[in-house]
Amino acid sequence: MTMMMAAALFSACGHRASTEAAADADSVSVDSAKVEATDSSELKSLIDVETVKFEKNDSTAEVSVLVQWPTTGEKVIVDSLRRHICDLLGDDFIDGPKAIQKYGQALFESQQADWHSVYDEMEPDARMGAFSKTHEITILTQTKQYITYYYETYQYGGGAHGYLTQVGFTFRKSDGRQIPLLKNTNSPKLAKIIKEGVRRHFSERPDKPMSDEELLEYLFASEVSALNNLPLPGNSPYLSDTGMVFLYTQYEIAPYSSGIITFEVPFKDIKPFMTDEAKALIPEE
Repeated sequence: MTMMMAAALFSACGHRASTEAAADADSVSVDSAKVEATDSSELKSLIDVETVKFEKNDSTAEVSVLVQWPTTGEKVIVDSLRRHICDLLGDDFIDGPKAIQKYGQALFESQQADWHSVYDEMEPDARMGAFSKTHEITILTQTKQYITYYYETYQYGGGAHGYLTQVGFTFRKSDGRQIPLLKNTNSPKLAKIIKEGVRRHFSERPDKPMSDEELLEYLFASEVSALNNLPLPGNSPYLSDTGMVFLYTQYEIAPYSSGIITFEVPFKDIKPFMTDEAKALIPEE
């Protein structure tokens, strides 16, 4: 992390931010919004957010930061979400939308500096595109019992391609914790669910799933037998409002060309493998 970035984050995450937005940003906005719960009975527990967006670009750097910043709700869960957002952006605690805008400006300047350090000595026709960095932190779903945030970040710093990361985080509203969602992770039945989920991700027609041999073409696995023992994703699964979502990052079980692999398992199918804490969060059948 550059000294410029560290200074910006110290200001943003440790102290009250300036009341002035980054004046030279191409696009800076803050919108108040009420994120809808899954039904009207959950309005009392609803967490409201401000959607903060910073965008700036030139021929050397492109930066986009979009954050749904929690504003009102039970203090324990709002504070937990704010701390987690700041962790994703790189420090201890962030002090609201103005600080996020300052972070975006510092990130843009850092990307500019990195581009110049690589390409200033090169001939113009040898230079690659602008260095870029994006952060998008948004609410995927929330119920009376839990809220799931979704984080997507992309970075390009020269070379053939950039790197995309996506991950979801589910928080229990009662105490703001991320609780364990799965148990019996060595179960052959769970392994079959994972295998079929990966198959669904790549199958273009739900009514005609690809064969094991066809599936191998998309994965690092070379033997059909390996499909029965695919590892769980390195990142924990997360909850939507209808099921549990599993997500493999790039290169985790497949080459770059296969992209990010994600699939949802309905609650009724994954419930036997959920922890008691997790079961308590989902609707009763």
